[in-house]
Amino acid sequence: MRAARHHRLALLLAVVPATGFAQEIPAARVDSVFSVYNRTNGPGCAVGVFQNGRIAYARGYGMADLNQGMAITPRTAFYIASTSKQFAAASLTLLAAQGKVSLDDPVRKYVPELPEYANAVTLRHLMHHTSGIRDYLGLWGMSGRSIADEIPEEFAIDLIARQRALDFAPGTRWSYSNSGYFLISVVVKRASGMSLREFSTANIFAPLGMRDTHFHDDNTMVVPRRAEGYQPDGKGGYQIVRTSFALVGDGGLITTIEDLARWDENFHANRLAGGDAGLVQRLYTPGRLSNGEATTYASGLMVRTYRGLPTIEHGGSFIGFRAELLRFPGAHTSVAVLCNDYTAPSEMLAKRVADVVLAGTLGSATASAATGTPAVAPALLDRYAGRYELMPGLAATIVRAGNAMQLTMAGQQLPLNPTSDSTFVSPGLPGTITFRRLADGANGLVAPAFGLETPATALRPAVPLTPAERQALAGRYLCDELLTTFTVQDQQGRLMVRGGMGAWLPLEPFQPGELTTGSAKVVVERDTKGNVTGLSLNAARMRNIKLVRVAGSR
Repeated sequence: MRAARHHRLALLLAVVPATGFAQEIPAARVDSVFSVYNRTNGPGCAVGVFQNGRIAYARGYGMADLNQGMAITPRTAFYIASTSKQFAAASLTLLAAQGKVSLDDPVRKYVPELPEYANAVTLRHLMHHTSGIRDYLGLWGMSGRSIADEIPEEFAIDLIARQRALDFAPGTRWSYSNSGYFLISVVVKRASGMSLREFSTANIFAPLGMRDTHFHDDNTMVVPRRAEGYQPDGKGGYQIVRTSFALVGDGGLITTIEDLARWDENFHANRLAGGDAGLVQRLYTPGRLSNGEATTYASGLMVRTYRGLPTIEHGGSFIGFRAELLRFPGAHTSVAVLCNDYTAPSEMLAKRVADVVLAGTLGSATASAATGTPAVAPALLDRYAGRYELMPGLAATIVRAGNAMQLTMAGQQLPLNPTSDSTFVSPGLPGTITFRRLADGANGLVAPAFGLETPATALRPAVPLTPAERQALAGRYLCDELLTTFTVQDQQGRLMVRGGMGAWLPLEPFQPGELTTGSAKVVVERDTKGNVTGLSLNAARMRNIKLVRVAGSR
């Protein structure tokens, strides 16, 4: 009984604002950010505010486990998806500090299964998302398989190795790829003789006292106080998202708000690698492209700004969970938000907490470069209007709306406000959208946050397919790279496609010679006589995957 009281006292001390901040953090205002999750009949979130080496505020809202009636607390263990990447990157960096790898080593030194075209891919490329290696989770999902299923490590390596090309030459572009961080876990294991889970525990979590944190590479393992992941069931309630997935590196970390506070403070007073003073700087340094241009992605960390202050952050979303760890290094303040409601906007929630906690430090929430900018000429706005491909198969329609623009994409309408006569921002979109006048007089659109760094011109109008065109495309297509057969059918006047045993998806006209599933672009390939010989699949993190038509199939 005494031990139980002692435990409750320790927990109470962990969630009470630290001395010096009790008057500075308005708890009621932080709680109001999460008011919709403060319930006993649905999942929710945990929040932690870390300042000057202490947990200044922490609380849970909603339920960790609806079956057991277990509420969320700062000690609830959450799966944090891609927020895990910073721990994989730190493990690889520590392994390099031990002299067991060099970040400039070719990845094939440790993963010789990869094809020769990967000779130029280094460990540094993997860590900074500049490798050109296609995203294995996207490949798995595109093949018609479920990302909730188990993917054995050797199969994931084989899937990556089956790809006949990189998406781009290593170092020439930035493209987020989960493959890079999964391969980091393989490199750590082969170079150290320890799994990523074992290495990170020995070199990060144990030294920092993060007793409730580990890379969860064994789905049979019991985890105390673990939250279930949920998504809406379409009937006003929630359903559990269960999975056999257990690969790590690109995700897979389970942790708590309290443990994240220990990790966060290490960026202000490093205790790892013998207190190496340069470790944090190395983890914070963004990668560079081969042309010398810096990216905004460091070692599993995104280097950005929010309302005038520099930030270091990374979010994550997978299998019913969402997470965000947002750090303001100059203010020695961080906000962690961990959610088991897949609809929870963890990044936005963290920023709303920062708005409260750093109210006197952040720049104006409404300030923008548009203030004081001369109005853009209506004729210029009209010239920018058009339909543009932001990502493969995903089109955005842009029209003039008064003295600004409006963007419609995936059923959402968003305002585009000018910050100059050619650059626009939207509260619902990352980064900027910029229009450029090209040499041929056409308008080009650049949106780096979407990976669109080369100006894209307006799409040609999509033309409905005739019955004969639909029939010409119907058939079976083999894809060796995905180990899958794709089936295209004309179903009552609508072209549909299915990969393997996956769901049927509509295949709609995108522009002449191209179709879209809504999340991927399909390019039709023909011989010199105009006969359909195959298809080429293109998605956000995968380009030019070849499908060969089975002769005589319909």
